[in-house]
Amino acid sequence: MRKLIVGNWKLNPMTVSEAVALASKIEVFSGGNEVVLCPPLPFIESIEYPHVGAQDCSPHIKGAYTGEVSPAQLQSMGIKYCIVGHSERRLMGEDDALVNAKVKALLDYKITPIVCVGFGTTVKEDALEVADIVGEQLVDGLDGVDPKKVVVAYEPVWAISHGDPYATKNIATPDHAEQIALYIVTKHGVPRVLYGGSVNSTNAAGFLHQPHVGGLLIGGASLLPDDFNKIIRM
Repeated sequence: MRKLIVGNWKLNPMTVSEAVALASKIEVFSGGNEVVLCPPLPFIESIEYPHVGAQDCSPHIKGAYTGEVSPAQLQSMGIKYCIVGHSERRLMGEDDALVNAKVKALLDYKITPIVCVGFGTTVKEDALEVADIVGEQLVDGLDGVDPKKVVVAYEPVWAISHGDPYATKNIATPDHAEQIALYIVTKHGVPRVLYGGSVNSTNAAGFLHQPHVGGLLIGGASLLPDDFNKIIRM
């Protein structure tokens, strides 16, 4: 299976021109990996890249929901992937029930959800304890959903770069990522599991070489074209 490399730009950069310039520096690599760029919503239609995704969506399709963006609107823009349940969204109150509603809405519009799990884990837990937490999030977040139609991204919040009260200076190992990915694939039937958490061009190969890690969800390094290009060539 090809590896899926997702660049989550978060709330960066500041202007359309900067976003266009950044995307123009990202290689369209044809060596096997599939690459998706997820810029801020206002920049999506200005980005010229084969695969552009969204960072979030509403569970609602239309109506009086000020500030929301529906899967139907994303579909009309040609979006094929959308991140949901990211730890930074969960910090703002997003729970598994809301993730589940978003997943179902996205699938109704033929958009593949990238469902983030791992929020609430800490560096003190072993793989079995982490699997229990991740398993609960998957059972609730994928309730009533065919797991073969989603991508899951495991992001141990204690290993992310910043922005989360659970974050530490610890970095998850490729072996740890493989253990959790194997659990998600075998116990929950999800065919592709990404790893996300302080991934850069120095450590990415270790994760990509794991047999059950199906790709990477990359934050800060996706804003550095030289680093990101090294990763997508791996």
